[in-house]
Amino acid sequence: MMDWERFYEEADYDRCAYLGGEAMVDLAERFFETVGVPDDFASVGCGPAVCPFALADRYPDAEFVGLDLSPTVVADNRERAAERGLENLDFAVDSLPALDVDRRFDVVYCVATLYFVADAERAVAELYDRVREGGHLVLNYPNRYSRARFDREFEGRKREAFELVLEGENLLSYEAIRAATGGRPRSYWKLVDAEDREFADRARPCVVVEK
Repeated sequence: MMDWERFYEEADYDRCAYLGGEAMVDLAERFFETVGVPDDFASVGCGPAVCPFALADRYPDAEFVGLDLSPTVVADNRERAAERGLENLDFAVDSLPALDVDRRFDVVYCVATLYFVADAERAVAELYDRVREGGHLVLNYPNRYSRARFDREFEGRKREAFELVLEGENLLSYEAIRAATGGRPRSYWKLVDAEDREFADRARPCVVVEK
């Protein structure tokens, strides 16, 4: 399994969004235009937190929280937020499938994270539990198409990193997400008009579930 703390400790890592790149920020803005700007937004498995940093800058009246299992990346993010004067952005160490954070948010956002979580269904239920009534869960997840693509395209360390998906141990579906949340998943890519983007395909699905 991927050792993210070792990755952030040892690597001169890129501050990038691991799915969709910088475009994910604009897509999040489109999402806010559709459902309303949230009072608070939690990014779970945030890594370098490209979206939280950009959104906190654009929406100074909203609160943004980034959660990640790596103390190194959390410390780096806190330092960077302080340097940029983003008082509405904070970070904490936390990890799936069981979250310690004891509060709820208008939007819980989890993208490019569940690939590395063994108990994906429990993780989805935990994420949805952190959504406030009337709020939304935005969730990207591995499925059978992800497994087939990764098996064709990934080699070496990348295969090791995505071992859970390649072994079929944490694959999800719309039906599994509906069972875990009790809500109706809708395509996030369709909602934010991103279906023509190269990264928005059936091997990298992303859904939104309203609570």
